[in-house]
Amino acid sequence: MYIKEMSREAMLSFLKEVDESFPVPLSYKQDLEDLTDKFVEKATICAEIENNEICSMVIGYTNNVVNDMAYISVVATKQEYQGRGMAVRLVREFSEIAFSKGLTAVHLYSDSRNEAAIRIYEKVGFEKYVISIEPRPKDVHLILRLNNSWEEQ
Repeated sequence: MYIKEMSREAMLSFLKEVDESFPVPLSYKQDLEDLTDKFVEKATICAEIENNEICSMVIGYTNNVVNDMAYISVVATKQEYQGRGMAVRLVREFSEIAFSKGLTAVHLYSDSRNEAAIRIYEKVGFEKYVISIEPRPKDVHLILRLNNSWEEQ
């Protein structure tokens, strides 16, 4: 579900819990408190919540974007909730929000070793995307061009 506002404490707690589940933990790239502040202030957030607990979350940007493309920064599901399709639903929901804002695509990067994540993105309809000067050449860059065909998958 799209979350208009999320408490900083709830998001920070979730990010700390899922941090080590990434091939390169988020905390190795950026301080989690600073990252949380940025997300709470600027990001579009979609989350699955059960019993007042965040189970899964997609965090990205659908405002102030480059080339009319939304960007997904984080897709994470707590281990005990994995395999229930939450991430797929949330990536689709995020993409629908981007499409409703008139954006033409959603893009993201995935660690090339994160095969489960890449399968999720491909299931939604993302395709590998290569640009001439790739800022993260060791990662897989994926794009979902927003049109009605991906909704049928």
